[in-house]
Amino acid sequence: MKELSFLKKIKRKGIIELVESSEEMKSSYLIKAENCLKSAKILFQNQIYETS
Repeated sequence: MKELSFLKKIKRKGIIELVESSEEMKSSYLIKAENCLKSAKILFQNQIYETS
């Protein structure tokens, strides 16, 4: 895959690196996901299907 080779290339050059996940990051993504789900349910209940 072209995308994977691009990522490998910039990792090899030291432009990006993998880091350990943190509880703070995990928590913030979980809150964001819960809020998105709430929004989708409200939109669906109001028959706004395209963005729900």
